[in-house]
Amino acid sequence: MPRGDRLEVEQRIAGSTVTYLHHGIDIGDGTVVHARPRDFRNPFGGGHVVRTSMADFTEGRPVRVCTEPAAAHSPGEIVARALAHVGRDGYHPVIDNCEHFATWCVTGRRASRQVDIVMGRVAAGVSRAAAAVSARAAVGAAGGLAVRTAVGTTVRLGLKTLVPAAIVGEAAALAAEWTAHQRGAAAAESRKAGEAAGLAASSLACAVAGTPAGPAGIVTGALAGAALWVAGSATATVASRAVSRDRSRTGRPGSTRP
Repeated sequence: MPRGDRLEVEQRIAGSTVTYLHHGIDIGDGTVVHARPRDFRNPFGGGHVVRTSMADFTEGRPVRVCTEPAAAHSPGEIVARALAHVGRDGYHPVIDNCEHFATWCVTGRRASRQVDIVMGRVAAGVSRAAAAVSARAAVGAAGGLAVRTAVGTTVRLGLKTLVPAAIVGEAAALAAEWTAHQRGAAAAESRKAGEAAGLAASSLACAVAGTPAGPAGIVTGALAGAALWVAGSATATVASRAVSRDRSRTGRPGSTRP
């Protein structure tokens, strides 16, 4: 593989069947520089940046080249940045992991798509649940939140339906988006997969809640669940774009330290 490539190989989270992508920088001579915990079974126990053979990095697993986000430095510069930090102490799976380091080497900015997926979905789930509670409180204990569906049907849903639907939807979205990313899907594609799964799960949760009212309740419940999901996603998109605009106005060049 060409020197300076950002490599990723699938690893399993200790004690589970859940996988994640371990990242490193190809030095071009059969070695890889990567940040790693001292003990993969204890990722919160600290770690450092190491230079190992390609065989030790992959441990026999398939390896692929990561191209998102696009490189901002030449291959030679990427290799130099990686080598300059071999032996550096410090590792944390959430704020200072292998993907943060490899992305910094390539772009000058610390970022982890995997952390962003998890934190983004958790935050969205909390926001959806909080919005449901707030909306329910606003209409009073006796009423239900009125949801206007795309086909013109208005459905009233109570808190016992809204909050579980929000949680189930985000859980499904997280699983789908994470899985798509692990399989190599681009960021936009993995987000699309997550949104589709969340929409389906939210609709199903509200449809189940509507079963006591018979077929009509199931249909209207499903429509209401879809409407709630779409509205929540639209709000999240607007907020995300606002944050991105603020970052672009105040963005600073990457630090010399990853």
